[in-house]
Amino acid sequence: MIHSSSKAQRLIEEGQQNITLKKLVKFSHYETIFKFVFFLVLIVISLYSFDIIQFQQFLQEKNFRRFDWKNIKWLFIGLILIHITKELNKLFVTGYVERKLDSKYIGIDRQLRVQKIVKWIYDTVYYSSATLFAFFTFRNEKWFPSELGGTDFKETLYDFPNIPDNPWVPVYYMVQASSHVHALLLLMVYGTKIELKYWEYLLHHSLAVSLLYFSTMYNCENIGIVVLLLHDISDIFLALGRAYGDLGKTKILVYLGFISIQVSWLYTRVYVFPIKIYDCMINHPQFLPYWERTKHAYYNQIGLMVLLFGMHVYWTIFMVKVGLGIFSSGRYKNIYDNRENKLDHKKEN
Repeated sequence: MIHSSSKAQRLIEEGQQNITLKKLVKFSHYETIFKFVFFLVLIVISLYSFDIIQFQQFLQEKNFRRFDWKNIKWLFIGLILIHITKELNKLFVTGYVERKLDSKYIGIDRQLRVQKIVKWIYDTVYYSSATLFAFFTFRNEKWFPSELGGTDFKETLYDFPNIPDNPWVPVYYMVQASSHVHALLLLMVYGTKIELKYWEYLLHHSLAVSLLYFSTMYNCENIGIVVLLLHDISDIFLALGRAYGDLGKTKILVYLGFISIQVSWLYTRVYVFPIKIYDCMINHPQFLPYWERTKHAYYNQIGLMVLLFGMHVYWTIFMVKVGLGIFSSGRYKNIYDNRENKLDHKKEN
């Protein structure tokens, strides 16, 4: 008992000294794999730089609709709004989270968990808003998936190589891009000091930003919107469930929250997402008349989506393990999120 007390006191003192997580335990072996894949992807996508210029020239020659660079203003407006709203969320929510968070979290472990929960609360609101906007704005488009409530779906790459003819596309796209760019910048600035899963997150955010950038340059915003929506729907339940898993006192609601995470995740990311990838792979008649000028755009978009889906499969494995743990032991223990805490809740075991 005395040993346990002295250990807790030492952890609190370490947290107060703001010790970086790297000093507590070593990185997971997963990080080595993600680091390798990140640099491999970086090299490959850099090879597309010249093709982007050629593709834009092709669009101009053929007089196809393309991205209007005046709309880049929405990216900067989005960055400002997201930064302000995140700071406001932190201001109003942090105190509540600190009061409600279980006392088992101490020292730097507690500090990091509070930060994560504050972020998850913000994400719940943001993804809910983005999902509702996309659904009511784009559901009648011919590229909007019927699996998500689309009313007139024809094909994901409908009307390529034209940009989707909806005035809200550039606004929605740039604001969404600003969210992902903001997350990537924060990770690159602060993540090396506090994130155990730094390279995993860096790969994911880089893939998301790359897909947004290349889909804009290659006039594939319809692909990008579908991918964003599939992610956002499951992210609503994921963020809310993770937050309530730490703050919630009603066990049945914790379990229901986890079930909603599983159902939304498996449906959107493991079922619908590969269907959309397959649809793009086999149903792309608009590429064929200009195949020599558009084939690299096709390979780029398919490749990025396949990589994202690969990460979904990896995360699904952890979700299944969490689910098995809940139903076998009768208690909620998030083995995935606990990996980002290098103490790994040893005091629980």
